[in-house]
Amino acid sequence: MKRIFICSRYAGDTARNEAVAERLCRKAVEAGHAPFAPHLLYPRFLDDRRREERDRGIACGLAFMEACDEVWVYAGDGISDGMRRETARALELGKPVVEIEEL
Repeated sequence: MKRIFICSRYAGDTARNEAVAERLCRKAVEAGHAPFAPHLLYPRFLDDRRREERDRGIACGLAFMEACDEVWVYAGDGISDGMRRETARALELGKPVVEIEEL
């Protein structure tokens, strides 16, 4: 079972963006993988509107990326600054990056 890091937008229309992340997670599970979407976890107890807390949440997610086998990047809604940061880290770690345009 591959561990998949889910990378998609969060800020902005958070309800819609959470739904997108949930669909990506479901897609991963249906393919027999174990997804991890940090933006579905950390905003539950960190305030994404506060820069310091947002940065902490991203840093926590990046720590878990090290244990992932692959990074799925949902580009269908564009790439945010946080997503760029995650993608750059994936490349630094030598993780395969799979770009997804449609759900």
